[in-house]
Amino acid sequence: MARPKLPQKEKKSIKFSFKMDEGEYEQLAKLCEYSDLSASEVIRSCVFKNRLPKARTPILEKQTYLELKKIGTNINQIAKHYNSNIPVPSDKLAAFQALQEKLNLLIKLLVNDH
Repeated sequence: MARPKLPQKEKKSIKFSFKMDEGEYEQLAKLCEYSDLSASEVIRSCVFKNRLPKARTPILEKQTYLELKKIGTNINQIAKHYNSNIPVPSDKLAAFQALQEKLNLLIKLLVNDH
């Protein structure tokens, strides 16, 4: 199925070209790779929206985040079970709390990295 046609107002029919040196070209290429956008889209974002395009999130980071979140959910379920008035050895509870703290730190590092 073909993409629907754009209204006449939204069509980009005017072409504009300009020259740049090698350094500028390399910067543009890096921005294109960084954002996974075409050069035209990067330039439009910078000129008309006055901001750099957002970085694409690598699939590996998404998968890592999801796996860490699943592990955190499991730890929370275990902690809930242990907190339900059933006596639990303090060493096991302390180990789970330490794991939870490390997991929270890893998630914060992943989230703040973007």
